Amino acid sequence: MQAVIKKAAILLGMALLFFFFGRMDSAFYQQPVGEVLSQKTSFVSDSQDEHGNQDQSYKQTLKVKVINRSNKVVEIENDYLSSKAESSRYRVHDQLLLSKIGSQYQVDMPKRDSLLFGLVALLLTGLYMASGRKKFSYLTLALVFNAMLFLSVVIWDARSRSLPVLALFVILAVLLSAIALVFVLGRTKQAFITWVSTCLATLLALVAMALAMTVTGGAGVHFETMSYVTQVPAPIFYSQAVIGVLGAVMDESGDIVAGLFGMQRESANRTFSEYYKSGLSIGKEILGTLTNVLFMIFIAETIPMVVLMLRNGNNWSYILDQAMNLGILQTVVSALGIVWAVPVTAFLAARRLTKEKEVAK
Repeated sequence: MQAVIKKAAILLGMALLFFFFGRMDSAFYQQPVGEVLSQKTSFVSDSQDEHGNQDQSYKQTLKVKVINRSNKVVEIENDYLSSKAESSRYRVHDQLLLSKIGSQYQVDMPKRDSLLFGLVALLLTGLYMASGRKKFSYLTLALVFNAMLFLSVVIWDARSRSLPVLALFVILAVLLSAIALVFVLGRTKQAFITWVSTCLATLLALVAMALAMTVTGGAGVHFETMSYVTQVPAPIFYSQAVIGVLGAVMDESGDIVAGLFGMQRESANRTFSEYYKSGLSIGKEILGTLTNVLFMIFIAETIPMVVLMLRNGNNWSYILDQAMNLGILQTVVSALGIVWAVPVTAFLAARRLTKEKEVAK
């Protein structure tokens, strides 16, 4: 019990430490950062649309201390709606990113890095406690390296505008999965089989989607509903699908391979059939859970837009067609990748382990 309390205290302490660091890092910002000293809110008006949605408009007068610009105190007005869909209400001690037009300051957005730092510290400290120092180091390196690689490719694509987007992200997906597995599992046969099965299952799922799109002519698929796309939307969607399918498939493939390698460590004298059937059994156990996780992630992403569209008089047919169309397609493709991963991973692992005369690594 004492050990649990100690770990909880360390987790909380690290989260608070990084949270307060985020509260005090305004000196590192080139943009003006302000802290609300006081606020006065006054009611402006009620409004109601033709669908019966009601909202209230308010005006705030904020006294803000510009904490990274010689502690100057300025007065800023902020208009917001009670729905807070496109505006925010600010409270005393909130930190804000400001912009200056002439001699006047105005609010750009809330400064949220303190919350982000606290959550990241909570995550990393939890990983360290759960995995140990050595494994934590490799996990962190994999996360940092993959994040830097991903951001570099995205920035490169945004600046170039002439790159083959799909080919670029396919290569990126192959590299991301290889780097993650090497850092986590090392340069082992287990990592190699997981990587190959992940790539094959992802490829099969995407080929199935491409064939279906070709046969149907993409009827009913509205790539134009993708938000803020400045390039041809179809390749962007396929690239998004590659990364999305890969993550789910790699998780499942890793579990299956780990289970079969565990069997081989218990007894190396097993037949191909034993390994293969065991791999299928492991896959069946986690297939349903992973598919439901994907569906819940999709639902969580679409709830705000669905509620907004329902409250503005749209019917379910229109919402499914315009707001949920691509999300449903990506969920189906990811689920297809998960299904393909079971026999592919079981087959590759069984073939490899059947040939092993000694315990594999």
